[in-house]
Amino acid sequence: MESISSSLELPCLAIHRADDRSTVLLSLPDEKLVEDADVLVPLTNKTILPTARGYVLARDLASLATFLYSPQSRRKIDLPPLAIDQDLLMDYNCLLSGEPTDPGCVVLLVETDAAFIWYVRVAGDTRWQRHEYDIGSQPHDADDPTLLEKSVIVPIAACRGKFYFNPTPTGMGVIDFSASPSGGPPAFGSVAAGYDYDYDDDDERGHGTVASVFLVESEGALYMVNLLSEAADMHTVTGFSVDVMDFEKSSTATRWRRVDDLGGRAFVLSLFYFGASCEGGRLRGECVYVAYPVARKLQVFDVQDGSMETHNLDQAQAPAASHKAFWVLPS
Repeated sequence: MESISSSLELPCLAIHRADDRSTVLLSLPDEKLVEDADVLVPLTNKTILPTARGYVLARDLASLATFLYSPQSRRKIDLPPLAIDQDLLMDYNCLLSGEPTDPGCVVLLVETDAAFIWYVRVAGDTRWQRHEYDIGSQPHDADDPTLLEKSVIVPIAACRGKFYFNPTPTGMGVIDFSASPSGGPPAFGSVAAGYDYDYDDDDERGHGTVASVFLVESEGALYMVNLLSEAADMHTVTGFSVDVMDFEKSSTATRWRRVDDLGGRAFVLSLFYFGASCEGGRLRGECVYVAYPVARKLQVFDVQDGSMETHNLDQAQAPAASHKAFWVLPS
């Protein structure tokens, strides 16, 4: 494999513009743009979706050619062409069930506003499969509880070969491809998952406060990050918490446990429910990093001392009219 250019130290933040599908890389510690054209060439004029494993999914608008690409190793893994509307695809969540070099790896695309998924196995599948699911309904209008809409999968993370989604105080959903034949639909299920402390949603959030929930896999463990903010300003986080799932307990007693350390690693989050874990590089361990490209800022939360910092991305020359930010991670 070709080694990465010395000018690109991972992890770093990528800013992607939807209008011209251009991408720039930002070095956060140095607060400046990273010049590494060789890394970005394969992603030129592509729609890009990050994954938690360091690969990004790229799709060419004209040809629909689709592939996984590692900015670190420069490795490219071709996938079947993906025919999804360009504007919708930008906001999909992309997950890998395992290492993409594993023939059994499943690439999963989750639409954040509609009840269906797309998936393909890296080896063996010749086309993407679309699967509509039904995980229940929720009120469409808070003022009219009789008006319902289908619930959708947000947030979601891959852990131990399965996909876990939509945690609640009593459980969470699971998608399992392991028993499905090539091209076959996945199995949808659930696991019981409470808290090992007294949980009260009203106490946790407070009046007028909303929570953005992210699921993050780290070293085989599943974490849940709650970012609290006022409903009037979703881009300013006023509080946060991190829990880890104890899979070792029985299925009826599985519990979320509050943590004050991340094992020396950093968690990196971005809009559209992306969450990943990384170590090394130049990010501080025991911290959660959240990028807001439209607001042009980065927030950093220290899990150990509870402190919160806000960094202005204008100082890093982040481009205006940016649609999304994603993290370029080691693979």
